[in-house]
Amino acid sequence: MTILIIEDDEAIRTGLGLLLELNGHRVLTAADGFAAVTLAKQGPQFIFCDIGLPGMDGYQVFAAIQKLPQCQGVPFVFLTAMTDRASQRHGMTLGADDFITKPFTEREILAVIEARVRRQKPLRERIEALVADRRREVGAEWSHELLTPLTGVLGGLELIEAEIDSVQPNELKGLLAIIRGGAERQYQLSKKIMLYFELEQLKTSPAAHPARCDAFVAIAAGVRAGGQGLMRDADLTVSVAEGTVALDGSHLSAAIAELVANAFIFSKPGEPVTVTGVALPGRYRIEVADAGPGLSPEECARVGAFQQFGRAQRNQQGLGLGLAIVRAAAEIVGGQFLAQPGGDGRGLHVTLDLPRFDRELTGSEGSGPEARGKGGEPAP
Repeated sequence: MTILIIEDDEAIRTGLGLLLELNGHRVLTAADGFAAVTLAKQGPQFIFCDIGLPGMDGYQVFAAIQKLPQCQGVPFVFLTAMTDRASQRHGMTLGADDFITKPFTEREILAVIEARVRRQKPLRERIEALVADRRREVGAEWSHELLTPLTGVLGGLELIEAEIDSVQPNELKGLLAIIRGGAERQYQLSKKIMLYFELEQLKTSPAAHPARCDAFVAIAAGVRAGGQGLMRDADLTVSVAEGTVALDGSHLSAAIAELVANAFIFSKPGEPVTVTGVALPGRYRIEVADAGPGLSPEECARVGAFQQFGRAQRNQQGLGLGLAIVRAAAEIVGGQFLAQPGGDGRGLHVTLDLPRFDRELTGSEGSGPEARGKGGEPAP
């Protein structure tokens, strides 16, 4: 493999490089973080990095290298003279694969390479097989997003297994928190993938009986889910009219949650986010708008699954599925999805035009666009 060594101590850098070369690896070396980021663009397959570097410390180097598409998913191991568990937990939280404490032995170095390659290769191969038909459009950037939560889970478990006899209760709680955080994130990513493919399947195999939902209730649930934990209630304005929509309530709520979460994430606190729902003849129109950086008209036209725009500049995470889920939810019932830049050139304005439920149009389920919520999140 090509292995990048980032170490300011010349003796350690030279000795480790010689060890790796004698074992058949190609070696790149950097004495500081700035040189390391430049070398990382060559696409190393494994990285060893000291934490106490001049200029940029190891944690900052890790963050910078993780933004490079050619380094996403590459095993990253910290070298450190620090033996306290707080430093190790911090590195694991960031997504590092392992720690090796100085001074280290030849056996430790070779063992960590073998273990990390053996663990990651099968998972990466399965991910690459899954997206082979989409690689031209989206590359493999999002595969790193699937792998990242697992590093916290597996790294935390390794620390527990290695020190099960000596780990203290408070330390164990910290490690379990890392494991739970990684597992929860992996669970949410898995749910999003499953929802997207469920919607795609419904587009080709629609349900025998048409679904319907109370638009107000479904939108309110989506607004709550999308804004949960983001502390942006003061920035939110919601105005939603009565109406029964020909779409399953869980699917409509999921679509709204994606739009609201994106609007908050890509705008700053204090910038407005609006959600409106209007009942029109034969259809129900939902609009979600924010004042963030938005997308260009060309990017709006390319919205699709596993598609992310400006990932490096915006430092965004995720799978690039949010807007694809919204589009698919509209299309399964013959609705329309439109994403466009905001009226003043800032922000993103998304419109969903959905069919209303047929019986509502005959008058047997009520009619009329009376709004049940204005100027804030609607009450459930």
